[in-house]
Amino acid sequence: MIRHENLNLEQVNVSKNPKPYTLRGMHYQVSGPPEHKLISVLNGSIRLVVSNAHSVSAKKEVNNLYFDLSGDSRSTLFVPSGLATGWISRSKDVEILYMMTARYEECEYSGFKFNDPYASIDWPILPEVVSDKDLCWPALK
Repeated sequence: MIRHENLNLEQVNVSKNPKPYTLRGMHYQVSGPPEHKLISVLNGSIRLVVSNAHSVSAKKEVNNLYFDLSGDSRSTLFVPSGLATGWISRSKDVEILYMMTARYEECEYSGFKFNDPYASIDWPILPEVVSDKDLCWPALK
């Protein structure tokens, strides 16, 4: 159960991806009101990665958390603001519902490459579909 007196949902999105092994990410917010997310998979399955790689200094360790979500599990994950997220579809016809506590403004977001060595993300499979935008994110270090 999530209890937070200031958890007001401002925007709800659905992402549809017909092809398996589609990768989205790694994205994070750089400005604006804090954006917490609730993420659910309505159909299909994904591996979701939540990372602090974009915000760690030399004195801190990169932490990546991995979650397998599917329409069958009917689970919802809460992701607090300040963390980067990305996912890869593990099946065809994936639909993801994500609810956010702040409205999306493109100028308030950035990202890093899904295969950045500094982030050291262990993806379970190689992506077959990655958007041009996600391929063009800069390296972290």
